[in-house]
Order: sequence, then C-alpha cells, then structure tokens
Amino acid sequence: MAKGGGDRLDVRQAATGTVIARETRVEGHISGNRAVRVEGFLKGTVRLQAPLEILEGAQVEADVHATVVRVAGTVTGNVTGGELVELLASAVVKGDVTAPALHVVEGARLEGRVQMLLEKPGKPPTG
Repeated sequence: MAKGGGDRLDVRQAATGTVIARETRVEGHISGNRAVRVEGFLKGTVRLQAPLEILEGAQVEADVHATVVRVAGTVTGNVTGGELVELLASAVVKGDVTAPALHVVEGARLEGRVQMLLEKPGKPPTG
C-alpha cells in the first residue's frame, strides 16, 4: 500500500510523480521511484519502485511492475504488484496478474492467470 493510509494512492506522491496525459502517447521503458499516472497511451515496459495508476480510458500495452498497481483503464500485458494490484470496475486486463494481494471490483475484466504470492516479491529488475 502506498503511504498515506487508506486504499488510495498517496495524493502527495502522485502529485510529485509523472503523468502521461490524455491524448499523449509514450513508447519505451519507464523506471523510477516516483508514482506514475497514465491517462493516455503507454507502450513498452514499466518497472517502478512506486505506485502506478492507470485511469479509465487509458491504454497500456506493457508488462508492468510497481509497488501498487491500480487499473481503471485497459492493460495488455502482465501486471505485477509488489504489494497490491487493484482492478476497478472499468478495468480490462489481458495478461497475468501477480501480487501478494489482489482487489477486484465487480465489473472488472481479467483474461489471464492470477498468482497470489505468499511473500512480497523483491525489487523490480532495472534496465
């Protein structure tokens, strides 16, 4: 869970992170230790030691690994959460999900396998 309590991303952390805005297309490798919020299109790989939030209407074609992954948009690729993966009602995920904790809201769609880890995975690989 992101610091700040509750089940929401820490607003202060998200505000100081990176936003991929609506109508913006990014292709490549994203890594770092600041939160990332995707509102537009992202293709490539994501390896964060921070939360990742994919908003409704956003499209991600990538394997993603972050401490907390909150999906309201569409992801085509595998999703790994070091602490939590949350699929909101509008989420569509086409790929495998791996995390020690998974929260799925009614209406979310998942086409893939789920692996619940007994222990938190190590830091995401870099590079």
